[in-house]
Amino acid sequence: MVNEEKTRIMIKVARHEKELGEKVINEGSYYKSDYVHLHTLSVIFNFSVAYVLVLALLALYNIDYIFLNFVTINYIKLFIEIFVPYLSIIIACALVSGIYYTDQYKRDREKIKEYYSELKRLEKYYSDSGKETADDTVTGV
Repeated sequence: MVNEEKTRIMIKVARHEKELGEKVINEGSYYKSDYVHLHTLSVIFNFSVAYVLVLALLALYNIDYIFLNFVTINYIKLFIEIFVPYLSIIIACALVSGIYYTDQYKRDREKIKEYYSELKRLEKYYSDSGKETADDTVTGV
């Protein structure tokens, strides 16, 4: 016979698992600082790769100018024109992503707490009934 309370709890647990996904549940074990730093570094790395690719495309687009004026190009000015915007955007990305992922961690943490509370209710239900968990070694009997 199907127990309605147990079924309700199992449905809630399944909804939480579907809503949160495996990634969020696994990331729920991170400390807040680790979670924020990991995602912030990921944003910085991805932006850096994109910036280098854009610079490579610009260099390829202007390759004839670069070859013709290789000796006369002011490399100090070029270095400043390339890396000052890069550093300012990296700092802005780090600040914005730090704020965003701190908030994301708080929201995910609340959802994970609800998920674990439902799991505890289900575990308590099993331990109270005793039938389902009495002997885990016997199968199919």
